[in-house]
Amino acid sequence: MALLGKKASGTSAGLFVYGGVMQYVEVSESGRGAYRVEQCIDAPYDLGEVGGELFSNQKKIEENLKSLKKVIGRKWAGRVHAGIQSKDVLLRTFELPQMSLDDAKDAFRYEFDKFFPIPVDDAVYDVNFIDRPGHDESSSGAVVDCIAAAVRSSTVDNLMLAANSVGIQLGSIEPSPVSMLRCLMGPDAPGGFNVYALAGVVSSIIVATYRDNGIVYRNTTQSFATEDSSGRTIENFTRDLQATVNFASTQMRGFSAERVYIGGYGANQGEAIRASVSEAVSCPITIINPWKAWNIINPPAQPYGWEVALGLALRPSEVR
Repeated sequence: MALLGKKASGTSAGLFVYGGVMQYVEVSESGRGAYRVEQCIDAPYDLGEVGGELFSNQKKIEENLKSLKKVIGRKWAGRVHAGIQSKDVLLRTFELPQMSLDDAKDAFRYEFDKFFPIPVDDAVYDVNFIDRPGHDESSSGAVVDCIAAAVRSSTVDNLMLAANSVGIQLGSIEPSPVSMLRCLMGPDAPGGFNVYALAGVVSSIIVATYRDNGIVYRNTTQSFATEDSSGRTIENFTRDLQATVNFASTQMRGFSAERVYIGGYGANQGEAIRASVSEAVSCPITIINPWKAWNIINPPAQPYGWEVALGLALRPSEVR
C-alpha cells in the first residue's frame, strides 16, 4: 500500500477523515487539463466513546462509511484514495548510500528505529526519493536523498478491512500533508524554495519545499474552526510558520522562501492572514484557491477546507 507520491492526474475520489468529519471528493478528467467535481460531501464521523481514535475500531469505521455511502447515494468511485491525518503519521527525510528505490525501501527497514518511535514490526512504511539542494547537482552521486512515511499497521489494517467490507476499492493510503502539498502546488509546481501552509479546522500543517519536494513537515495545534476576534489564532499560526522557515534554513543549504502559499479553512480570513505572515517573512504571500489552480469545474460554494480530500482525489493511480 503506497504512502508517498508526487504528481497527479486521472479520475478518482479522495476520502479524508479528521476529528468528527468525513470528506469525500470525487473528480473526473474533462480533457485539456481540466477536471469536474462529481461529488463533494462533508458528513459527520461518529467517534463513539469520548477520546476514541479515528481508525482504532474496524466496526466503527464500517458504520461511518456505510453512513457516508447513503449520503453519496450511488456507487463509490472506481478508485478511492484515503488520507491519514497528520497527527497519526510521521514523515522524515534522510540520506542513504546511492542505490535503487527498491533497495532503499529494503535497506530502510534496518534504519527505521533511528527515525521513528514505533517498532518496525508494528508499522507500515514507505520510502521515496526526493531532490535536495546541493546533492541533486553533485557529481559524486555518493548518496540519495529520501523521505519516509510511517504509520501504525493497526491503523492501516483497520481502514483497509473496513473499506473492503463496504465495497471501497482503495487505491492508496496517504499522509494528509502529502495530499495537501499536491493540492496547493497545483498541476505545475514552482521551482526553487517555497513554503506551503494549511490553516486547518482541527490543526494546521506547514511544509517547506524545494522544487516539488517537501523537505520539512510540521503539524501545529492552531485551529481555525471558530472565528477568533482577538486574532490570537492567526498570530500563533504566523509564529509557527516563521519558526518552520527558520528551521528549514538549517536543514536546506541556501534556503530562502521565494513565496508562501496558504490554503485551508483559515484562508477565509485571507487578508488578515496575509498581513500577519507578511510581517514575519520577507517574500510574497499567495492565498490559494485549489479549485481554480487545478481548473476544476463545478467546485463547492465554500472553496476552502477541502485541500486534503481534493489532493487525494488528484493522486495518480500508479505512484512508486
